[in-house]
Amino acid sequence: MKNKFLHSIICLLLGGTSLFAQHQFSGTVIDAKENGVFYATVALYNQADSTLVSAASTEDDGTFEIKKIKNGAYFLKTNMLGYDEVITTDVVFPRDHQKAFSIQLLESANDLETVEVTAKLPLLEQKSDRMVVNVENNITGMNNNVLDVMKKVPGVLVTGDKIRMAGQSTVTILINGKSTDYMDMESLLRDMPGDNIKKVEVIHQPGAEFPAEGTGAILNIILKKNSLFGTNGQVSAGVGRGYADWKYRSSVSLSHYQGNVNIHGGFGYRNSPYYDRMTIVRNVAGDIYEQVSVNPQYSEGIRGNLSLDWDITDQHRVGFSSRLYDSRSDNTIQNVTNIDFKSEDETDGSLFTTNVQDDRWQFYAVNPYYTFEIDTAGQKLELDFNWVTIQNDGFSTLSEVEGSEGLSFAGLRFIQPGMTNIYTTQLDYTYPFSNALKLQVGGKYSDATLDNDLIVEDENTENEWIKNDTDSNRFIFDETIAAAYTKLTYGKDEWSGTLGLRYENSQSIGNSYSALGDSTLNRDISKFFPSASIGRDINKVLGASLAYSYRINRPRYSSLNSFVYSLDPFTSERGNQALTPAYTHSVKFSLAYEKQPFFNIEYRITNDAMIDMTEQDDETGETSLSTVNLDSYKNFNASLFFPLDFIPKVTGYGGVIANHSLYQSVYLDGNFERAKWDVTTFIQANFTLPFKIESEISGWYNSGGQEGIINSSWLYGVDVGFSKKVLNDKAKISFGVENLFARYLEADIRYLNMDLRINDRWDGPIVNFQFSYKFGNPHMKDSQKRRGSASDEINRAQKS
Repeated sequence: MKNKFLHSIICLLLGGTSLFAQHQFSGTVIDAKENGVFYATVALYNQADSTLVSAASTEDDGTFEIKKIKNGAYFLKTNMLGYDEVITTDVVFPRDHQKAFSIQLLESANDLETVEVTAKLPLLEQKSDRMVVNVENNITGMNNNVLDVMKKVPGVLVTGDKIRMAGQSTVTILINGKSTDYMDMESLLRDMPGDNIKKVEVIHQPGAEFPAEGTGAILNIILKKNSLFGTNGQVSAGVGRGYADWKYRSSVSLSHYQGNVNIHGGFGYRNSPYYDRMTIVRNVAGDIYEQVSVNPQYSEGIRGNLSLDWDITDQHRVGFSSRLYDSRSDNTIQNVTNIDFKSEDETDGSLFTTNVQDDRWQFYAVNPYYTFEIDTAGQKLELDFNWVTIQNDGFSTLSEVEGSEGLSFAGLRFIQPGMTNIYTTQLDYTYPFSNALKLQVGGKYSDATLDNDLIVEDENTENEWIKNDTDSNRFIFDETIAAAYTKLTYGKDEWSGTLGLRYENSQSIGNSYSALGDSTLNRDISKFFPSASIGRDINKVLGASLAYSYRINRPRYSSLNSFVYSLDPFTSERGNQALTPAYTHSVKFSLAYEKQPFFNIEYRITNDAMIDMTEQDDETGETSLSTVNLDSYKNFNASLFFPLDFIPKVTGYGGVIANHSLYQSVYLDGNFERAKWDVTTFIQANFTLPFKIESEISGWYNSGGQEGIINSSWLYGVDVGFSKKVLNDKAKISFGVENLFARYLEADIRYLNMDLRINDRWDGPIVNFQFSYKFGNPHMKDSQKRRGSASDEINRAQKS
């Protein structure tokens, strides 16, 4: 074992040169007219025991090549849908080294036109360390953005523009396995189109290969990638109507996959107005403040992407992917505050204000990579780079308008330019000791630099804007994270397991500049983060697993900046330089039925949990929101999933999640302790109506939970969708209604001097219509590994 490992390291250093003599051969598969047959499977078997040795799929001209064959006697099997199988015997090496075979296939007696493929990926798949939600063909979530698709993930609640899982407010979002730290998640989730998502991986107990960042589940968004041979593409256009306005969107994508090069690009445009109406009623020492804010937001954006994969040889692959988003929003938040004073000496009044906002958000990312497939046993080296630039330009003016009675407000203006630059590099090495045991080691380095400026201006009595040096602030933040990990993965017979250890060293420095004085915040963190799991197949359909992880949640840079930003005359957000990281221990037990999620129990303890909390100034009547550390947060979560396949002609799933949250801490000189059970139920059913109309109905219900200081009431939502393929299945017409039936957020805050009632009503129902048309070659190839239709055979050969 030791010599094999040393040999592999030598191969790695010398470019993977083998010490053993190996053979190769090639050939062409043709039909009765001597035309090349594309995508046929050619499999090589051992003559002695009929075990599969290797396999390949033919190119567009019918050619194939198989390499790294040892001395011995073999036979070939050639298959293609619609043709009779051909067996070629007496294949012997070294005699047939570099021989070119010619194999002719004859059409099967069975009429190919009668063959109809109806298999689909299940919506849910339970893998050893994650649950996979296949949303690619989702009907009700395909017409809008990521937030709409996230509604299809079991246990995820989307309230307004916020994402949380049942009992877990700190959800970590990755895109293709890459971090979204430092990014404007609200803009990113709003601007990324939902029809660009292939699947979402829900990882409750991430292994050592993942960043230790976060205390809740990881939602890894996997974007679509071209897997069709030749030139192909898709155009789509959609229109929708929300509560207050129309929405428009269009996109085009084009791909070309020829030989060993795969290139893909796309462009899209959206115009997506959004509506939100929030009412807050506060009791401030007996005075009643009723605040109503109406936000008809108008937002538009463009997006583009370009990627290339190049297989230099069978072992070496290079490529890159790039993405850009350019989003602009223009909205006027209208606010009315009515105050009913308790004292008869004060006159009740009304204050009418507007918050005119003009924001632009630009995102650019380039991700080059290199992969070295060292051998066919699974040994490989992966090198990945990532450069991200984010530019924010925000401008808002909060001022009084006509209609006020008895109250007045001096205008405020906020100018917020910002720039973020992120550089990341990662190296991963995989070494299989055997078919049952695999080693992964790797390292990662990231450097993020953020420069944000907050310029505050006051309006004087002559309607002139004067800079407020006291409240203005510039914040420059730099953070580097160096990480290394190792992970062992075991799987044999009915047993499986992982054991991982990750080390992270982060060094951050934040400099705040203002007229009140400059300040510097330094924070260095060095820590080990272990993870482990063990699983066993109880029988042919039932499997069990137990997993543990230890993680960290670092404060976001924006939370560390001591800014004050007014949303309306009596509500503001504030930064908190005193924030410290939160640490979480988590353990989870799972049962899977036929590889699909069935039953889970999870318990997690978080120390110094970072939670959004409010405080109130009774003298001014103002309420502010900021992120603070609470001493302890404990969460118990149990979930049960069930398929709907027992209903004739219906597919889908349903589930129930029971969650208990407990917060304990000293906050604002009081003993803050909140505990509450809540239940979430969800269901998604897919069925086919007459005329092959695909239909989907989904719904969810939450009994209301405790999220920090906010106690929410019950809420629910129901979506429906229909789609029909036309024009020889090249085009599809989709129609859907989101929030067809819904109850929106109702919550309260009652702690010390705070007594608030909140009602938030966001956009809905939203009616969507979309037309999409696909063109080009319908034959599929795998752009990650050019194995084509022989991928299953190759996987079996590697395990033999």
